[in-house]
Amino acid sequence: MAAPAAGVRPAVAVQMLFVLFGVLIAALFPFLSLFLDGKGLTAGQIGVVIAGMALARMLLSPMWGHLADTTIGRRAALQIGALGGAAAALALFAVHRYAGIVVAAFALAGLTATMGPNVDAIALEYLGDARMNEYGRIRGWESLSYAGTCFVVGFVLQQVGVRWSMPIFAAGSLAVFVWSALAITADRPAHKAEHGRLGAVGAVFREAPRYWVFLLASLFVWTGFNAAWNFIGLRIERAGGGALLIGVGAMLGGLVELPVMRSSSRLSGRYGLRPVYVAGCVVYAAGFLLWGLVEDPTVLSALTIFEGVGFSLLFTTTVVVIGRMLPSTLYSTGQSLSLTVGFGIAPIVGAGLGGAVFDRLGPAALYVGASALALVGGAVAWGALSAPTLSRPARDVEAVP
Repeated sequence: MAAPAAGVRPAVAVQMLFVLFGVLIAALFPFLSLFLDGKGLTAGQIGVVIAGMALARMLLSPMWGHLADTTIGRRAALQIGALGGAAAALALFAVHRYAGIVVAAFALAGLTATMGPNVDAIALEYLGDARMNEYGRIRGWESLSYAGTCFVVGFVLQQVGVRWSMPIFAAGSLAVFVWSALAITADRPAHKAEHGRLGAVGAVFREAPRYWVFLLASLFVWTGFNAAWNFIGLRIERAGGGALLIGVGAMLGGLVELPVMRSSSRLSGRYGLRPVYVAGCVVYAAGFLLWGLVEDPTVLSALTIFEGVGFSLLFTTTVVVIGRMLPSTLYSTGQSLSLTVGFGIAPIVGAGLGGAVFDRLGPAALYVGASALALVGGAVAWGALSAPTLSRPARDVEAVP
């Protein structure tokens, strides 16, 4: 397994990974649609670019997960993504033709698709089975970093132009590479046994047959999310806001993530993973609906706190659900498949069609649809997470003989 290097406290090694990963995420996602808009793209073209990025994640995430769990190890997979992501971000910064933008964005998404799942896999290995429910507390460091960076980056981009978000992202990626080289030891997969058809991906579904249903729930939820989130920047801008207001909104969402993520272990311990996940779906549905109904840019910016609350409940619960369903030898693959659905397939539908709906029918239609999808995802998840280890409070599960 990937482990903290000698001389570096284990908690510090893992927490700093989350801090640095939060920096690069903050430089990309809140400002991506605005960055592409600055390149002269229409909302429909932006949707195509984002859908292309999702396609890259869908195609490459399972491969990265398989390689990390069976061949190259989690640190190496993380470092490949960090270096490749930095190069792709600088290419996206430099190109101006639409075709070049599509290609560079595809490469950026495909290469960085290996980063998040392996950071999470390293964290789960560090926590172990006994402390797995504490994932939200350690993941809170990324939320704190994300919130602060969103404000700083939003202020900087307001002064120098949104196109500079890509060099900032590249710098964050390089920082992840350097820290992983200094603080995380190189790892070898725990075993290289033959997994049969589809390799480690097939092994995931043999270990946890109900994972298919959970991924279906994720598809509904994250399709709604991607339709809503990828155009909130344009929504704020066209209502009269700018990069600073978008950054402030993202900062507020990140700030509220911190206490919610840190309390997620207590919530899942008291109520169970299933109710917490479904609560996240309901929060998303309410937030998306309000994003479509409100017209004031400042209020829209403030309403991004719904994204922070919903994301915290859904993301932390998802990581722990995967940890409960699968053995540690399949953590990277399980996390990668979740990324494939939530940030691969879902954005193809959500962002791809969302841009067309935004252009032709207006934001209200887009956000009402996104809200409905989040509620459908919650209903499917309620059935998918019915196993006692997922639906009951932790203390009740431990009491079962």
